This record gives sequence, structure tokens and C-alpha cells, in this order.
Amino acid sequence: MVTETISRHGAGGAQTSWRWTRRRVIFAVLLTIFVGAPAVGWTYEQYAMRRDGRRFPPPGEFVDVGGRRLHYVCSGSGIPLVLFEVSGFSNSMSFRDARARLAQRTRVCSYDRMGIGWSDPGPSRISAGMLADDLRQLLNKLEPRDPVIVVASSIGGVTAEMFARRHPGRVAGLVFLDAGNSEVVSRLPARDIPVLSRPGCRALQAAGAISMIRFVDPWRLRRTTESARSAALMYGSKPWVMLCSMVRADEATSREFGDVPPLPRNLPVTALSAETREAFLPPAIDSWFEIRDSVAALRATHQHLAAGSARGVWRVVPGSDHLIASSQPQAVADAVLDMMGRHKPLPSPFPP
Repeated sequence: MVTETISRHGAGGAQTSWRWTRRRVIFAVLLTIFVGAPAVGWTYEQYAMRRDGRRFPPPGEFVDVGGRRLHYVCSGSGIPLVLFEVSGFSNSMSFRDARARLAQRTRVCSYDRMGIGWSDPGPSRISAGMLADDLRQLLNKLEPRDPVIVVASSIGGVTAEMFARRHPGRVAGLVFLDAGNSEVVSRLPARDIPVLSRPGCRALQAAGAISMIRFVDPWRLRRTTESARSAALMYGSKPWVMLCSMVRADEATSREFGDVPPLPRNLPVTALSAETREAFLPPAIDSWFEIRDSVAALRATHQHLAAGSARGVWRVVPGSDHLIASSQPQAVADAVLDMMGRHKPLPSPFPP
């Protein structure tokens, strides 16, 4: 009887001990997942940012826009100045081939909006009006006298349209490259904005801060060594913070568009639409979403932009994806040169 009682107590003690051991293991695993891994990721992200800063110093110059700096690069000579307003995840060095072809005929500049590329970060809410103000200050330095042609890609179209509607005398023409615009802004479902700007943006910013975006490699940039600079600029938290800041300011952007006059009828507008949806989203997540209807709706806004101008042109660029200036640079150069040729002749930047 005594032996049996001890045996029972021994079995119970062993079972209790196993339960405590299992709980400790679970606790250790959870601690590693929710504390250790983020801490390691954050440490690596800080290292990667410093490393990339040394590897890829700013290739251009800076202009002060009220306590912040915008980074820009220019090439070529002549008038009008052609200014590239880049897409959300591009930078001032993007669209190299298109810029180089145009630089053979005139002066071409490209810049980093606040919060992307080598430019300084912006506030937590960034409206289209704030971006247009930055562009005005940049052009006050680059070309304070003659109107410019603005070539806008993707989300850059929102800034370009706002600037042209506020300062029509500063713009000689607009070239939209599968670009967003005020009609797209007005169509954003109001119920989706809080979801995008709060949990969605917080998750993306956190993922960037702990190096998860570098690990996932959504643009598959690690497969080519020549994409190292693009990965360095796109895979940190900076561009995600910028896009989220624009989403948070959606209501302010809508009000600003409502307060400015429409684009002048005599302003030349060329709207180019992409043939395919490729490059609309990162390749690693493109298959997760069905955006065919969204692409068709975006194309319709391009038609409306061109129809609103007495000098409007709209067409789909064969063989192009969402980033037309990358996939079909000659089509972009031709569109700009055609816009230049349909107006005043340009003085040649080359001696006879």
C-alpha cells in the first residue's frame, strides 16, 4: 500500500514537471518570435541603412524647401526643361534610358519627392498640395522663368496634376505615364481609407523597420546584382512611410483638388496607358490580387484627362507595363519630343 501511494505521487509529480517544462518551452518560443526576432531584424535594418548610405551616396544635388532637402539630378541642356515626377517606389535615378534619350535634345531633371530616394523624410500626413509646394520650390531653383514639361509616372501624376492646376503658367505640358490623378483620388472608397492608413500602414512600416521587406524581397531585386541600389532605396521603411503619409492625407488631398480650378483647356496633355498590369504591384504579391477592373478604371481616367484638353492625346503603349518609362523608354521620349515639336521650335543644344 505504501509503495503504491508513492508510485502514484511520483507519477503525478513527473506529470506536473512535464507541464511546467512544456510551458517554459512555449514561453521561450513566443518570446523569441515576438521579441527576439523583431529585435534582431531592427538591429540588422539599422546596419543595412548605414551600409547602404556608404555604398550609394547621393548622385545629385540638394535644394532646401523650408527645413527639408530635396535631392535632384539633371542632364542635357536646352528648353523647355523636362521634369520627371517618378512613381511611388522609384527614385531620381529611375527611368535612365528615357531620360538619356531626351537629354540629347533638351535639359532633363528628375527628383526624389520628400520621403523617397535621397530626399529628407516628410511629416506624418502628406497631401498633394504639400507635394506641389515642394515641386514649386524645386522649379524656382531649376527653371524660374520658362514653363516646363512634367512627365509623371504612377502616383507621381497626383503631384503633377495638382501643380499644373495651381500654377498653369509654369507648365508647358503634361505627360502622364499610366499615372494616378484627381479622378482616381475621388474614386478611393472612403471605407477603405481607415483600414489602409491604420492597421495596414502600421504593419507595412513595422515590416520595413525590422527588415522583413528586405527578407521577403517582393520585387525580387536580389536576383540581379545591378539592382542593389534599387533594393537599398526601396526595401527600407522610408518609402512605405511616405506612401502611408499620403494615404492618411487623402481627405486633405480631395479638398485641395476641389479648391483649385481644372486643368486649362489649352494645356497640352498626353496620357499614355500601359498595355499590361505588370509592375503595378511587386511581382512577389501580384498574384494575390485581382486588379483587372482597377486597371480598366485607371485607363478610363487617362482618356478623360486627354479629352479635357484641346491638345489632348491618349493611347495605349504596345509592350508596356505599368512603369512605361522603364518598359518602353522610346515611347516616352517620342511623346515628349512630339509635344515639344507641336509647339515652339527648340534651340539646338549642339553647335552647327
